[in-house]
Amino acid sequence: MTSITEAARAAPPARRVSALRRYVGVGLALTILIAVLAATQPHFATYANMMNILRTNSVLFVTAVGLTFVIVSQGLDLSIGSMVALGGVFLAVMLAAGIPAPFAVILTILICSVLGAAVNGGLIAYGGFNFFVVTLAMMQLLRGAALVFSNGLPLSTIDHPLIQFLGDGFLYGVPVPVIIAILVGLVGYVVMRWTRFGRSVYAVGGNETAARLAGIDVRRVRFAVYTISAFTAGIGAVMLTGRLTSSQPVSGAAGLELSAAAAVLLGGASFAGGAGNIAGTAVGVVFLGVLANGIVLAGVPSYWQGIATGFVLVAAIALDRLRSR
Repeated sequence: MTSITEAARAAPPARRVSALRRYVGVGLALTILIAVLAATQPHFATYANMMNILRTNSVLFVTAVGLTFVIVSQGLDLSIGSMVALGGVFLAVMLAAGIPAPFAVILTILICSVLGAAVNGGLIAYGGFNFFVVTLAMMQLLRGAALVFSNGLPLSTIDHPLIQFLGDGFLYGVPVPVIIAILVGLVGYVVMRWTRFGRSVYAVGGNETAARLAGIDVRRVRFAVYTISAFTAGIGAVMLTGRLTSSQPVSGAAGLELSAAAAVLLGGASFAGGAGNIAGTAVGVVFLGVLANGIVLAGVPSYWQGIATGFVLVAAIALDRLRSR
């Protein structure tokens, strides 16, 4: 009993050292990137540009919060981009049918959550299916459903002020999407850091067998994390639809799942599970946002952004492998 107690007391400093090692790389890279852009681009270090970076990456952060739960539990959700696209179509269709905007927003988030729970959570947690196969299939299925329900055409939401406010409004000079992202991030951080469920997510990702022997319902935890991922995708769908003033079944949220995975991995999470947190994910999102903004300010063609994001994703995976060793 004494040795267990001493180990428990020694664990927090060890975790802090391990966390510092995980964040120092991306933190240093972000600092250097900001310093270079501030020195070379006169419009970078302005309040308007900082708010623009945060606003344009708010949807990415919200969905990355949900994906953090999944990756920490040693899983992956490739369907979040398609879920965001389909959620936007559902929202626009309900608004066109005369459903009041507040109810349409709630129903959109609820529908996305139920889809993620029933299919991803159900098949992976209780059906024993591989998470890669299930979420890859859902990525194609949901994107196809978005095209079917919208006939492949954008559906306007510009006549609904609440939707525009949630996606592109301002409150006391701060973009509303940034406020929503901060709230979602804070809730996610509290859940992962200070709740029994959060500790269970880390336990399942770190060692599923040990977690099961400790009395944790592993299947329930896996079911819950995919539900959370779909829930945050539903919130992201509302925000993105409001920002674009229409649903975008073809181009909406394209590649979002890869960008979110890159942000989570950059933030210190690992595909091996059991590591990562929301604060690290926020750093990863800011890094990708600053990189994309720097590309635009430098006058580089926008299609290079995809190449840069892909390079960063490969670098994040390589960093994850190095940390594992």
